[in-house]
Amino acid sequence: MAASYLIYILTVVFSTLFAALAQRYSRLDKRGRRVPNSLFYWLSMTILIFIMGFRDINVGVDGLSYYDNYVIANSMDVISYYKIYITEPGFYLLYRISYILGDAQWLFILSAIITILFFYKAISFEIEKVNLPFAIFIFSTTQYFYYFGIMRMGIAVAIVAFAFRYIIKGDTKKFVFFVFLATMFHYSALFATVLIFLSRNNKKIFKRLNLLKIAVLIPIGFFAVKYLVYPFITASRYQGYIDSSGVIGTSYINSLPLLGLFMLYYNKFSKVSSNYQFYFLLFLIKVITEIFAPLIGIGRMVWYVNLSICLLFPAVIKLNKDRGIKVILITITILYCLVYSYFAYFGDSPRGQTMLPYGNTFFEFGK
Repeated sequence: MAASYLIYILTVVFSTLFAALAQRYSRLDKRGRRVPNSLFYWLSMTILIFIMGFRDINVGVDGLSYYDNYVIANSMDVISYYKIYITEPGFYLLYRISYILGDAQWLFILSAIITILFFYKAISFEIEKVNLPFAIFIFSTTQYFYYFGIMRMGIAVAIVAFAFRYIIKGDTKKFVFFVFLATMFHYSALFATVLIFLSRNNKKIFKRLNLLKIAVLIPIGFFAVKYLVYPFITASRYQGYIDSSGVIGTSYINSLPLLGLFMLYYNKFSKVSSNYQFYFLLFLIKVITEIFAPLIGIGRMVWYVNLSICLLFPAVIKLNKDRGIKVILITITILYCLVYSYFAYFGDSPRGQTMLPYGNTFFEFGK
C-alpha cells in the first residue's frame, strides 16, 4: 500500500510543481490577459490525466460498472439501447467512440482528458487573482480523486466550472449553453441554473440580496423537485432519491469553519474583485445545499460549486498582508487538504477500498 500512496503523493506534488512553473513563466496574450506557460501547464495536466485515465478499471468507485455499461452499449444499436437504458447521450457517445478507438480503457482516458482539461481552464481563468499552484494543490487533494469513480458527473461538473466565467462576465446565454452541454453527461447539471438568478448592480458588483436569494431559492427548489418532479420519475437509478427522507442534514457542520473564515474576508472580496464575491456565493450555495440535501437525497450536488474552495483559500491568503497570519492560513489550508484527502479517499474510507492498491495499464504498483 505504501507504494500506492507514493504514486498519489507524487501525482499531487508534480502537478503542483509544474503549475507553479506555469505561473512563474506565464505571459500576456494579444489581448493583454495573462496566460500560463503552455509547456508546464500541459505537463501539470498530463500527470493528473495519466494517473486517472490509465488506471486499472478496478481503481475507483463504479469502474467495473462503467466497463459493463460500455460492453452493453456497444453490443446493440442505439434505438434498442435507449428502449432499456437512460444513459446521458454525451456519455453514450463516449461509449461508442471508445469502442471505435479500441477498447474500454479509452472511456477512462477520454473522461479524464475532458474532466481535467475543463477544470484547469476554470482554475487558470483566475491566474491573475490567485496562486495557481496553490489552487491546483487544493483541487488535486480535495476533489481530483473523487472523479476516479463518478466519471459522468465529473465531466458535467468540470464543464459547469469552466462556464462560471460567463456568469462573471454577465453572458447568461453562453452559461446556459455550457450547462446544457454538461447535462449531456449528467442530468444533475441543471442544478447549476440556480446561478442565473444571481444579480449585480450597475458597477458589476454582486448584490448582497444574493445571500438571501440563495438561502431561499435552494430549499424551495429542493421542495419543488421532491414533490412536483420526482413523483413522475420511475427510472430505477433515481428511486433511491425519491425515497429519501428528512429535511436538515448534518454534513454542513464540517463546512461552517470555512464559511466563517471566508465571511471574515467578504468585505475585502467585494472591494477587490466581483470574482471573489462570486466564488464566495458558490461556497454559500454549497453550505445551503448540504443543509437541505436530505430533501431530495442528492448531497453530491455540492460538487457543482466545490471548486470555490480551490479559489477562495488562495484568495484569502493573497489578500492578507500580515506575514504571520499568512503563514498560519497556508498551514491550515495544507493540513485541511491533506486530512480531507486521507479521510475522504484513502485510509479506512469506503473509497479507500477502491483506490488502494493503485494499478495502471502500464504497470502494477503497490500490490
